[in-house]
Amino acid sequence: MQYSRLFPATIIVAALIFAACNGTGDSDETGPGPDVIRPASQGPPRTVRLGLGAQPAEETREVYVDTFTTAARHAELVSIARVPPWREFFPGAEVSEGTHALMRLERDLVRQYDLALLFAIDPTDGAVQRTRIAGLPETPQPEEGFLREDVQQALVAYAIYIATNYEPEYLVLGVEINMLRARSPEQFRGFLQAYRRAYDAVKSIRPDIKVFPTFQLEDLLGQLTQQHPPQWEAVEAFGRRLDVLAISTYPYLSSAIRLVREIPAGYYSQLRDRFAGEILVSEAGYASATIEGHSWVGSEREQEQFLRRLLDDAEANGFGAVVWVAERDPMQSRQGGAAVLNDVGLRFSDGADKIAWAVWEEWALRPLPAPAEGN
Repeated sequence: MQYSRLFPATIIVAALIFAACNGTGDSDETGPGPDVIRPASQGPPRTVRLGLGAQPAEETREVYVDTFTTAARHAELVSIARVPPWREFFPGAEVSEGTHALMRLERDLVRQYDLALLFAIDPTDGAVQRTRIAGLPETPQPEEGFLREDVQQALVAYAIYIATNYEPEYLVLGVEINMLRARSPEQFRGFLQAYRRAYDAVKSIRPDIKVFPTFQLEDLLGQLTQQHPPQWEAVEAFGRRLDVLAISTYPYLSSAIRLVREIPAGYYSQLRDRFAGEILVSEAGYASATIEGHSWVGSEREQEQFLRRLLDDAEANGFGAVVWVAERDPMQSRQGGAAVLNDVGLRFSDGADKIAWAVWEEWALRPLPAPAEGN
């Protein structure tokens, strides 16, 4: 399958949420969200944590808050992904009240619901297969990108801001970063310099935060828009500054896989062969409906089968967590290349369940043993 563009499903249109956060909203002494009672556990214990992406079906404050309440009922972890607000973190700049307001809302929701947080700083543009920086103000020489000192300083400053204010368990510095390496080696070199600076800065103030980039698995294996041998050297480039091996996976976009049953037996277990530490599926999805121009791709049954396969493999290989990119489909369908992500939610945009949601609920009800003291 050929796609001219691959849009990340993890980018929230920050400006719209900023505006929503600055509006009025009901809250009580316990936090900004409604009270949540998690269903009683049942079934055999599990070891893999479940996470949901904070991807609202509509970009309103109410719907956005609901993504956290849903995670509180049906997961242990919530994932936030955002393009850095570059202007606010360049040397000498000031952070806007909008950024502070959004931070307070999200931080308070995470604390209210006692959720683990994965915060992904996503600096590259998925609209062009991550070959350039996303959201960077126009400059006379835009091709400099990550080679610019002020851009590197801004990435470091934003990482410190997130680590200090959100105190996430996981901090992602760069999403699907192997795509940048494969398509723009010079930009990757500049990013790697910034990454090392940001990693060291965060660990110096919050050594308990796990810091790492994520890798796009289908592209890493050479089965996305570019066919090539596996590029595991993209992982090796981070050396010891890699606290977790994290991947995004959308096998229905692979050029080598048409149906779930065609996913090779070792598709996810090979990650364990490459990394001895913690492994996360930081972003996963599978279309529940056919995609225009690709009639063989996507159905509710295929989505259900993929979710079962993914969770079973994660559990069998000792992965730390699986994060599904979105609970619901968006109310407004994406256009162009982004249309491949319109139907990856486990529920429809109106909240009606898809077949796969029953699988998610079944796993969410299974008890998760508390970590051993000191872990």
